[in-house]
Amino acid sequence: MRYAFILGRVYTLSLAELLQKLGNLGINYKVLACAPEVVVLETDQPIQADKLQPQLGGIIKIIRLLDTFQKKGKEYPSNALINYFNFKRIKSDYFGEYSGKRQFGVSIYSLDPAIRFREESSRIAFLIKKILQEQSVSVRAVLPQFPSMALSSVQVNENQLLTKGAEIVVVSGTQRVFVGKTLTVQNYEDYGRRDYQRPARDEKVGMIPPKVAQSMINMAGNLKPLDYILDPFCGSGTILQEALLLGLRAIGSDLEEKMIHNSEKNLEWFRNRYHVAPGRYKLFVSDAAEISLQLPRFPISAIVTEGTLGPIYGKVPKKSEMKANFKMLNKLYTQVFAEFKKFLPEGHRVVMCLPAYKASFTDYEYMDTVDFALSNGYTVLDSIPPELVKKYKFLKVTERKSIVYDRKDQVVAREIIIFQYGEERLELSGNEAGIVESQTSDVTE
Repeated sequence: MRYAFILGRVYTLSLAELLQKLGNLGINYKVLACAPEVVVLETDQPIQADKLQPQLGGIIKIIRLLDTFQKKGKEYPSNALINYFNFKRIKSDYFGEYSGKRQFGVSIYSLDPAIRFREESSRIAFLIKKILQEQSVSVRAVLPQFPSMALSSVQVNENQLLTKGAEIVVVSGTQRVFVGKTLTVQNYEDYGRRDYQRPARDEKVGMIPPKVAQSMINMAGNLKPLDYILDPFCGSGTILQEALLLGLRAIGSDLEEKMIHNSEKNLEWFRNRYHVAPGRYKLFVSDAAEISLQLPRFPISAIVTEGTLGPIYGKVPKKSEMKANFKMLNKLYTQVFAEFKKFLPEGHRVVMCLPAYKASFTDYEYMDTVDFALSNGYTVLDSIPPELVKKYKFLKVTERKSIVYDRKDQVVAREIIIFQYGEERLELSGNEAGIVESQTSDVTE
């Protein structure tokens, strides 16, 4: 089975989450092609896209690939597909049962960022439309908004393409053209609801986006339904709510009573809005360095937290100020990671955000050490399999295996890092299960 996954803006984090999630589910895969916008995988079993899509914060679309063709260099995809589409194939392979006027769209994704096919969506769409109209099928083609080559998830949803017709997707590399249809798109409205409609929001203290929180939870290893995850710096409860949505139980604590009050309000709203069973979460006012006193009845399977990022800045602080912040956090986290050892089983994970100051458009100032974890018996895990990082040079993984999530308007970015306590767990998880590297020599394929 072959699938294409459209990656989010911070594509390295999106890919890391996807591969970890597939590993957690025991799905073996081979990476056939990868680019900043899309990854093509071959899996050993079918993927239940409708169930998987809502669990992946970083994946925009899941596409079932139906056919593959060889192509020559910069040959246009429409030339490679000129004899592929016919009425029978479009009706049986791409369109589902629908009695009204058909609506379909065409999206092109390039595996080589240097090659753009701006008119190809239109060419292929008009080819398909002509074939259908010749058979007296009433049809409307939806085209990407210039200069994009692909339809956004908003366009797919607003035009009801997945119910009234199809989004036909072409993934074009230098050697191959993959063609298929979109199975699911991300529910952007629901993510917005879970972020902006919560009753207690405090942007002054910074809030992790639900998509990022979900990605971090997926990177926390092979968690089972109703496992407990802990966020000892829970703030307004975003990580906790996303854990509940993924079928987990959540424990949250914060040193500030106001934050716990905000979490209470948000989680009660969330529980009612998303029909979460009662008793799935517990909140404490507690210093993270003393959280074990609150946990004798709660077996924690993973810790997922944004931690303390330090002050919020409107402009890049002086290096002396960065250094002072890092020193303070190093002292705090040394105590906190020593505390985690009291209850976190060996082989289990801590997925955490550390502050990264945006020194320039592409450069960051990081905490100079993670000895606060290493000295307490933790190791740093690969966010993405190292063979993929070596092969696909555009992947943005730091020297200490972490991934940075940032926004253009923010000075303090999030460095997401995976720690593991003690010895390796026996069962396979995201970094170990199902990874087979593609053997092609092409740079992007």
